[in-house]
Amino acid sequence: MKFIDRLYFGERVQKKGNRIIKKIMKGSFFTGAYVICLPESGESPVEYYSARLLLQDYYKTHEPTILGIAADEEEAMEVTTRIIKDCIEKTGTLDIRSYTESLTGSSRTDLR
Repeated sequence: MKFIDRLYFGERVQKKGNRIIKKIMKGSFFTGAYVICLPESGESPVEYYSARLLLQDYYKTHEPTILGIAADEEEAMEVTTRIIKDCIEKTGTLDIRSYTESLTGSSRTDLR
């Protein structure tokens, strides 16, 4: 999995952030976690889904770039909204990919 350096966290997962990242990297998820990611393709600027989906074989060859982590779907919507608002405020556009790359210039990929 790829994670941007400055991940966005929902309020309820803020304190457990590093632990959740490690669980995602190991493939041991708990039910409530959601990830906010750059889309592979399509019209959507970002997408979110249950972290449990990352256990599917598809994601072993198509690693998403994770922008944020939330406790549940409602919090994932809030984090997604925050990412979009920050992008528009700082760039004047909805180019989430460029915005998140500019946060640090790189992404962290291995936290084991």
